[in-house]
Amino acid sequence: MSGLNDVHKYSRYFVSFLPSEINIEKDDIFYRDKYNEIINYIKMILTSSEDLEVYKYIKPKGALLINVARGTDIIDYIKLICSNYYLEVIELNNSEIIKTPDDFFYSFNEILENFEKDKEEDKKKIILINQKYNFNKIFNDKSLLNNFINNFQYSHKKINFIDSNLILIWLNYDYEELMDDSENLFDIFDLFIKIPLLNKIERDTVLRNFLEKNQNIAFDINTLINYTENWEVKDLNQLLRIGIFKHFLNADLNNVSNEITDILINLIETGEYIPAKTLKKSKKQEIQDIEQESQSNMIKESKVNKIQEGDIKDQNAIINEIKNQSVSEFMLNQLYENAASKNYNELLLIIDKLNKKEPIEDNDRKLIAKYPFILNDTPNMAQINLEKAKKRVDLMKQAFGK
Repeated sequence: MSGLNDVHKYSRYFVSFLPSEINIEKDDIFYRDKYNEIINYIKMILTSSEDLEVYKYIKPKGALLINVARGTDIIDYIKLICSNYYLEVIELNNSEIIKTPDDFFYSFNEILENFEKDKEEDKKKIILINQKYNFNKIFNDKSLLNNFINNFQYSHKKINFIDSNLILIWLNYDYEELMDDSENLFDIFDLFIKIPLLNKIERDTVLRNFLEKNQNIAFDINTLINYTENWEVKDLNQLLRIGIFKHFLNADLNNVSNEITDILINLIETGEYIPAKTLKKSKKQEIQDIEQESQSNMIKESKVNKIQEGDIKDQNAIINEIKNQSVSEFMLNQLYENAASKNYNELLLIIDKLNKKEPIEDNDRKLIAKYPFILNDTPNMAQINLEKAKKRVDLMKQAFGK
């Protein structure tokens, strides 16, 4: 394995993937604001130029710590980044670790110390440490992260992963464990990113995206949202796939309806589908989610109702109201890309009508209600953003050979 020289005998504890071996679709990822921080960090480390202004204040070591709930698509997202930026991924081989856990645990720091860059090629690699939720049990209640931090906290030899042409990304699923080492975290890691659980609005988005991709299937989104508090992306998608499979096992229903709400609820209530265990949100986070959901619903209802009234005189007032609602640049880019990939030509026509202050038809209103963020911009800017998004979508399709 490339990346392991002096500790070749421990290479069985790792598996590596070349960028060409990673087969993950961009559309399979549910993008969040926090994911933007991950890719921005990786971009900065890949640049690793002393000319960057950040080097005046801090010298990055190339180590990123992420706390995340079980059931996210974060590993797929990181691998997708690696595929796009031609980075080799080195992961833990859990099947081998389970065989000799003590040997791995007490050799782990030595292994990391001896990861060295290939002298013949200047290619960076990502070491992805997915600290599985059952690791502490495997290691007899010893913490791999605690062992790692303590070793390099008090060691005279400080690891700088950038100098070794590496980026370390450590995934942690237990926030309480981080609290035990909080005073030393930033001596080892450049950055700590905490990925929050999906809120109701995000679960709504995941479910609606599924329905858009599978238009022959139907279920009640609001009902399902109420049954899936603290669920993550993979749990939602897996539940839907199992529900569809169970539905088609009953051939008598296939000619009647593909409505699967009752089947999905039954899977949850009977325990025939078991979601990943996640920590409950704090009261503060729950209140923030409720406020965010309430505000979003009020805005959405206001925009749709006013647009459907068809009062051209109020169009400028509606647009000005929507402009006051802030959306992060990252999320806005994702929204435009989604719109461009599905309704590019139709939206261009609607934007042209808005620019010319022409009346819009019923179908136009329905499409605007689907992509209301377009009204955040002037028609000219919306057209530019949509065209840029189309170019990004086309480039991404070319990258994946589509």
